[in-house]
Amino acid sequence: MHQVEFKPEQHKKYFRRSLDILPSESAMFDCSRLTILYFVLIGLDVLDGLDLLTEEHKRSIIEWVYGLQLVPSENVLDHKCGFMGSTTVIHLKNYPSCEKYCESNVAMTYMALCILITLGDDLSRLNKTAILQGVAALQKPDGSFKSNYEYGESDLRFVYCSLAVCFILNDSSLINVNNTIHFISKCLNYDGAFGQNPGTESHGGSTYCAIASLSLLNKLNDVINSKKLKILERWAVNRQINGFQGRPNKDPDTCYSFWIGATLRIIGSLDKINKEKNKDFVLNNANFLTGGFSKDMDSIPDPMHTCLSLCGLSLVEMEGLSPINPALNITERATNHLKQIQH
Repeated sequence: MHQVEFKPEQHKKYFRRSLDILPSESAMFDCSRLTILYFVLIGLDVLDGLDLLTEEHKRSIIEWVYGLQLVPSENVLDHKCGFMGSTTVIHLKNYPSCEKYCESNVAMTYMALCILITLGDDLSRLNKTAILQGVAALQKPDGSFKSNYEYGESDLRFVYCSLAVCFILNDSSLINVNNTIHFISKCLNYDGAFGQNPGTESHGGSTYCAIASLSLLNKLNDVINSKKLKILERWAVNRQINGFQGRPNKDPDTCYSFWIGATLRIIGSLDKINKEKNKDFVLNNANFLTGGFSKDMDSIPDPMHTCLSLCGLSLVEMEGLSPINPALNITERATNHLKQIQH
């Protein structure tokens, strides 16, 4: 496999088109359009391409995102506050008979906050108290978090999203941090990596969620001592074939250049991988007709794999890409903006 030319302008155009039109197979994501918007805007920011959007367009996106915020009302209880994923379902808050379907999702709340920060919003229109109460209501006695209040599944993905929301809002006083750290530690396996729940197979995505969560809490050393760190490092480095696989005996996938790469960056071991092989793999999965990146050579591009491919390339210092914050998965530029509005 040889390294092909990196063409950032094509990927900017891919993201710009994705804000206006997507193929019909994307209709299944209508209820979580916020997810697509997140990957498009983070990806554009990594490409230093937000200037493709006019200030009016940015304001309209910000207004749309705030329109997804659920605040306490006659039909919305405190424990369901936060952000929903789409205007497809937000109107249900006006119909009492549909109240049970009208609730936030902590992953959508995390993505909404990242979008607002990336577009330079000051977060002054957030109902922070309601959001934090909504997050706290999702915590289970074992320290994990559900995705949403009614029937939500719980695992490390939603632990990460919950802690990221608390980090962004600079307040974790309503959650039991010690229980969460204990839950994360129970997800650690003998091979040094983490499963989504205790007793489940180690995976690159859940390992990232665990390590990023501990990093946001500044508690990494409380769970991962130097011996465990070496075992984790070996597991993560061994996921590289040319690109990275999510778990042993699986094909490599471009998104794990971020999930595994960010994990290794956080623990200070990214220098142990073959960066050139990883670049080759990711760049060879770019589509130079439409722009964008796919998971592998047998797939078509999508916003998620395009964004995470670029984030993975940023981690290995691909020329022309903005540096990212590996624990929040936003750019350092956006992180600096967050720091300014937190003080």
